[in-house]
Amino acid sequence: MITLKIFRTEFRLDFSFFAVAAMFFLMDSSGFGVWALAACAVHELSHLAVMAAFGINADAITFYGAGIRISCGAMEDAPVFHQAVVYAAGVTANFILAAVFFLCGIPMGGFINLFTGAFNLLPLGELDGARLLKLAVIRHCRAENIDRVMRAAGIGSALVCASAAVLLGNGVSFTLLTTAAYFIILGSRRI
Repeated sequence: MITLKIFRTEFRLDFSFFAVAAMFFLMDSSGFGVWALAACAVHELSHLAVMAAFGINADAITFYGAGIRISCGAMEDAPVFHQAVVYAAGVTANFILAAVFFLCGIPMGGFINLFTGAFNLLPLGELDGARLLKLAVIRHCRAENIDRVMRAAGIGSALVCASAAVLLGNGVSFTLLTTAAYFIILGSRRI
């Protein structure tokens, strides 16, 4: 792992990030990879911009095979409204960009940003949807029910996504089954 420190933020570049990016770009002849990388960059930069506006500094930004993770211990001490706005910033930026691209007649950019935003709203693992849901659940549920509600939401959304993929796709495949299993495991974990 390559680690750089710029001001108070540590940037970590994991080998898996380069490996996945290289495979993705080598296999991609449509330009999808560039659009997807740009959508992810806009998503994460939106989180960082809102964090900066609220005076919250990221401890670390890690680029790894599964994406980009922003670590920030100060987020838990921030007011709930600030946390919600930070968590919603990425998907909001993706949805706004999707609308702009559709209006400009660039459907690939629109679909990729729409998918990136919608995917990040899933209540799974470390995705924004799980963090937003947890803020709401903490506010409206008793403490002993929080983990149960979060697990049920994660598993339920994983099952709905897997069912939709089977119904809208070309049937069941090994990739779909492993992805569904991954989502179900991710949905049952605590965040």
